[in-house]
Amino acid sequence: MMHTLLQTNPLEGWFFSSGKAFVVVGVAVLILLGMAWWLFRAEFRLREMEKMLNSKKNTPT
Repeated sequence: MMHTLLQTNPLEGWFFSSGKAFVVVGVAVLILLGMAWWLFRAEFRLREMEKMLNSKKNTPT
């Protein structure tokens, strides 16, 4: 199957044969992991802020 993919377009053939496709996939995976980490940290911080806000509401002043 890879052989037929390489024959369809010379640019695709160069892209896969030179190993640049793996670099693009690696960078995309790193970006997605970074975004997932950032969202996880944002959710954690928001949860901590909500706990702090709820504890301040429940304490008498």
